[in-house]
Amino acid sequence: MPFTTTQTIVNLQEKVIGPARLTLKDDVLAIKGSFRIERGRAGMDDTYNSPKLPGVTAFGLSEGVDMTTETLVDSNVAVSATEVGVSVEMTNKMLRTVNRDTFLRNAGKAMGSAINVKQEQDYATLIDGFGTVVGLDGAAAVIGSLSAGLTQLRSNTEPLSPAMMMQVSSVISPAMWHDIAQQLFPTGSGDSHAPFTPTPASIAERTFGSYMPVGNYFGTPIKVSTNLVKATNDVRAGVFHRTAGLIYEFMPVELDIDDSDKSMRSVELNMVIDYGFVEENDGFGREWDADDVNPTS
Repeated sequence: MPFTTTQTIVNLQEKVIGPARLTLKDDVLAIKGSFRIERGRAGMDDTYNSPKLPGVTAFGLSEGVDMTTETLVDSNVAVSATEVGVSVEMTNKMLRTVNRDTFLRNAGKAMGSAINVKQEQDYATLIDGFGTVVGLDGAAAVIGSLSAGLTQLRSNTEPLSPAMMMQVSSVISPAMWHDIAQQLFPTGSGDSHAPFTPTPASIAERTFGSYMPVGNYFGTPIKVSTNLVKATNDVRAGVFHRTAGLIYEFMPVELDIDDSDKSMRSVELNMVIDYGFVEENDGFGREWDADDVNPTS
């Protein structure tokens, strides 16, 4: 298969970029899907300024007395573009010996998945950056930590309204899921959580009945991710409102095909995406620390 004609390069791009974009779009990303996302347009700068206004206060009024006036000051939150990419090389000989179309589609999916994992790992640092922590390092996750985080978000100096609480999510690790499930469904005397009184089945099933990646705790989605920040044997999970952090997509994924090194008799696929992320409202998130050792039973 020669890679010297423009038409061949175009066909190759179509076979790879389509599956990659579908993977980027359709993969269930627990962390990315829990934050606010905005998208840019072609030709924009590498920095985006998101306007952020302070809260205002309403007062009771008295007849003949002037209203108290507050001055609104716009404090922008700046997001800078980060370039992320993945590159693979395929020899001409290999492409002659496989089902080429299937192989290229799978290559596109694999490259899209690699970018998704990198995005999730990057966005997990937003959770790790929240200034207030619930839970404890070295201790099994308990459902009370989630309750504490939700309560704190409701009682902040700038509390989340009931409508805003509907946009709060919790992202935990698989080991944390196991620890909490053991509290809801104790399995016997050999279980470290056996002293817990079993949760009524109707409540337990509504909480974790759907297993991974999503459960529900009094209206708050519980999502499971393997991409959270780790600290030795502990993990930095979280409970937060979507506007605690901002994800900005500067440029959609692009694919460049390089077959310029003729002596290598191969083609190189280079996939690149530009995005940025920043904490917007630290008070709208809680880091949830817990032990993250995988269970053996």
